[in-house]
Amino acid sequence: MIEEVPIDPASSIIREAVVKIGKMKHPLRLIETRDSEGNQIRIVCNDAKRSALEISDLYRKKWQIELFFKSVKQHLVLKKLYGKSQNAVFNQIYIAMIVFCLTLLIKHHIGYQGSLLEMLDWLKDYWCKQMKTFLAELSETSDRISSGRQKMGGHQRIYEESLAQYERGDAFHLDDVTYVPSTK
Repeated sequence: MIEEVPIDPASSIIREAVVKIGKMKHPLRLIETRDSEGNQIRIVCNDAKRSALEISDLYRKKWQIELFFKSVKQHLVLKKLYGKSQNAVFNQIYIAMIVFCLTLLIKHHIGYQGSLLEMLDWLKDYWCKQMKTFLAELSETSDRISSGRQKMGGHQRIYEESLAQYERGDAFHLDDVTYVPSTK
């Protein structure tokens, strides 16, 4: 341990210290706090800019953040980022959002009852064919027996809560383009 950092007794932080692990060259921060279930946890990080309370909150909310981004990747069909620059990532996300919205509009306009992902698959298959062919194929009844994969309600609820939290402005750290959730 290099030094103990003074903490606010009113905060949820139990301890904060600057430490070195093994023969590491650079010091790290050790933050002790409690998780959402009341268990004591230790967080070791190299982020010197954020407050200990903010890092603790990020850790507590990491599952919601991960589920939010997982849902964004799934709903926007964003499996891989092709560029590495900030501009390339934003452009790819914007394009995915536009495709998502256009697919949603088409689905709503033609009254398709299937899932949005099925609608997107139909569009991929019929994008170069005539609209009447596309609509005729789309309106045919399926001879499928299974109802398909069932939705997991808990993930959807967490996604909706996270989205509402973001819209209320309670997740300001998600707007920070320099935020890196992990340093792998």
